[in-house]
Amino acid sequence: LQLSDEDACLNIMPLFHIHGLIACILASLCSGGKTICSPSFDAGSFFNILSKLKPSWYSAVPTMHQAILGDGDVNQNKNSSLRFIRSSSAALPPTIMSGLEALFGVPVIESYGMTEATHQMASNPLPPLERKPGSVGIAAGPEIAIFNDTGDRIEEGQTGEVCIRGINVTRGYENNPEANTGAFFADGWFRTGDQGYLDEEGYLFLTGRLKEMINRGGENIAPREIDEALLDHPDVNQAVGFAVPHESLGEDIAAAVILEAESKEDEASLHTFLIEKLADFKVPSRILILDAIPNGPTGKLQRIGLADKLADKLQITFEAPQTESENLVCSIIEEVLDRKPVGLADNFFYLGGDSLRAAQVINRINTKLSLSLPVVNLFHFPTCRQLAENLESVLKDQELDELAKAMEQLSEEERNQLLGEGPLSGDNQ
Repeated sequence: LQLSDEDACLNIMPLFHIHGLIACILASLCSGGKTICSPSFDAGSFFNILSKLKPSWYSAVPTMHQAILGDGDVNQNKNSSLRFIRSSSAALPPTIMSGLEALFGVPVIESYGMTEATHQMASNPLPPLERKPGSVGIAAGPEIAIFNDTGDRIEEGQTGEVCIRGINVTRGYENNPEANTGAFFADGWFRTGDQGYLDEEGYLFLTGRLKEMINRGGENIAPREIDEALLDHPDVNQAVGFAVPHESLGEDIAAAVILEAESKEDEASLHTFLIEKLADFKVPSRILILDAIPNGPTGKLQRIGLADKLADKLQITFEAPQTESENLVCSIIEEVLDRKPVGLADNFFYLGGDSLRAAQVINRINTKLSLSLPVVNLFHFPTCRQLAENLESVLKDQELDELAKAMEQLSEEERNQLLGEGPLSGDNQ
């Protein structure tokens, strides 16, 4: 990235995440440059900081880039101070990359990192060197090689597991000998769990995931945690959390469950149950209730590939909105996600929504109806039907509050006339 003491990085990443700690803070300090730390990420304030403090680069995850792109004005930002833009922690969709380059007029550099490598493993180089679409670049930190499942290194062009080795690679997981046994091949090669290949010029292309860990927009989530939370429900006999593709997060979470024979639970009630047990970003966007969960060839449950096996069940039948609230919710989600049609049974997050665009949905509802709904409502009520029902409940409560306040302003005589009754007492009060 040719960082120097003339560079200033705008850090919008959280500092509990190695992406922000290493790529934005320490890389800047080690190269003698500056770091500008925003108090939190907001696409609107991003452009104010960009204008006032004139950073030369910033690094972010794809969901952040997408929010910036949604708030940007091509005519205002092509002459910004940016020298380049960096993306890491999850796959960057090509449309976002091309949109950012059109918006700012600078190259977008896609990189590949993970905590076990002290963040960066590979990166595309700056022009005039080649940036290859679909590639996360050349080795930029540790050595990179591709191995087959028996631990043998394989040639360029062949697909296998991406492995890394170097002084910035972890030596193991603390107090977890079982994990360490399967984490390394011979000679210190760490197994990333990612599948890919190297081309003849050393550019790495990722093709899939071998480890069960779910990478939801840069947040690593152990699917076993999803299983255990679901199995705490007395009606759940079997539960398997698994990854499903997501257009902006890279991966999202789904779960398959088998219930007790007489259970009345459904997807919505199980979702409500999990909201109380898991952090919002760990709650599955879809919970499938099945009679049987597909097994692997050995009879064991396999998370890898489960999304493909259950693809038909993950599809949702379109249900048209009927009420005013349902039409409002569906139309706003259609606008924010830029997709039609959106029906009552559609789950905002499964359609491609994320936390940043959830804020856009709630802000538009609040503006339209003069409400102050919190963003968390969309996590608690993720389908259009659920959110519309929540909206109607909030509006009804608001009407009752307004009526009560209005009644308080009346004299006792006026209230009596309004109610058509004598002096208020007892139940009438």
